[in-house]
Amino acid sequence: MKLSKITFIVSLAVAANSLAVAQAETLIPRSTSGDKGRYYLLEMDKKGDIVTTIHKRVGVSYTGYTKTEINCKTQNIRVLGYSEESPSAIKTKPTEWFSLVPGSSKSDLVNFVCK
Repeated sequence: MKLSKITFIVSLAVAANSLAVAQAETLIPRSTSGDKGRYYLLEMDKKGDIVTTIHKRVGVSYTGYTKTEINCKTQNIRVLGYSEESPSAIKTKPTEWFSLVPGSSKSDLVNFVCK
């Protein structure tokens, strides 16, 4: 009886972990065609009007990870850092806040997280 309870608990843990992995990458829909990359939201943390995200771009020849800060109220964004290795390898080097270019991947990211 105890073995089946342990098996059940382990099965639940594996299922929960699989669900977390599946939810860890959410495809960001693109508003325009032409970019051969696919964009995935990996992390999102909202505090007031500011949303901090990590997303990845899977392109033809490389994968890049970008950490951004988005002001949903003003629709401005700044890049906090970038890496082609992994999210944990992102080095913080913030840009200035900037306006969005309609149809750009950053514009699609903002529209996706600020709904």
